[in-house]
Amino acid sequence: PGKKTLWLAIAAISCAVFALLHTLFSNVSADALIAKTGIAKTVDVTTAIANSIPMNFDVPTNFQAKTIKNVLVPGAEKVIALTFDDGPWPETTEKILATLKQEKVKATFYMIGQPLKSFPEIGKKVLADGHVIGNHTLHHWYKQMTPLVAQREIEDTAKIIKEVLNVETAYFRPPGGVLTNGLVAYAQKHNQSINLWSVESGDSHPKRPTPEAMLKTILAQATPGGIVLMHDGGGHHDNTAKAVPHIIAKLRAQGYRFVTVPELLELSSSSPETPTAQASSRSVDS
Repeated sequence: PGKKTLWLAIAAISCAVFALLHTLFSNVSADALIAKTGIAKTVDVTTAIANSIPMNFDVPTNFQAKTIKNVLVPGAEKVIALTFDDGPWPETTEKILATLKQEKVKATFYMIGQPLKSFPEIGKKVLADGHVIGNHTLHHWYKQMTPLVAQREIEDTAKIIKEVLNVETAYFRPPGGVLTNGLVAYAQKHNQSINLWSVESGDSHPKRPTPEAMLKTILAQATPGGIVLMHDGGGHHDNTAKAVPHIIAKLRAQGYRFVTVPELLELSSSSPETPTAQASSRSVDS
């Protein structure tokens, strides 16, 4: 988030200078000091500029145009990324956010354009809580697409993400993990990071697993540098929301630390590419 961080730092410094001057000249009213120095206006301007600059979720150079499902981390450090697809969604997303906030865990949310447009305030809450945003297309199609349709699926979603959240992201997850229907080709052409997963919770299968079953599956598949696939959208994933606190607790008990996908890539000591990774067998949520 480079430029935005810079402007926020300027605003913070301005506030600090104002506080210092007010302390030194305590016999001068705050209003008078503002009038003399114009510091408050500076804070307002810098904050406004910061808010107008998009937050960028950029990809490390060695992962651009790569397809990953997990990464190698130095010393096999026990880090793992929790990810959620198909939102934002009423109730489910909010329940998951509440748990993540309580547990001080940051995750990565791959959003579909249509629900983000329908539930913008929930999407804003995801971002405000410090989570990473990824692109998960406009319609969640698996079918074969022409280059133009693939472009629109990704770029129209990017436009909605920009309009609603003021975010630009280079993290892309193809629906169903399908690599050959035109979407991944477009994302690679534009140096995006194509994010699959190494741990599938199974929470979008037609017969939704119980929270206990999800926990068992995830614990069995978890490895250092892994990426966990879960869903907050495409329906009310109540079992997922119920499972998340137990997943966090059990993985922590095993020594895992939770990171976002960008943090996982930054930690990685290599850039594994999995162009022949198998597509997920999960069913479409609709």
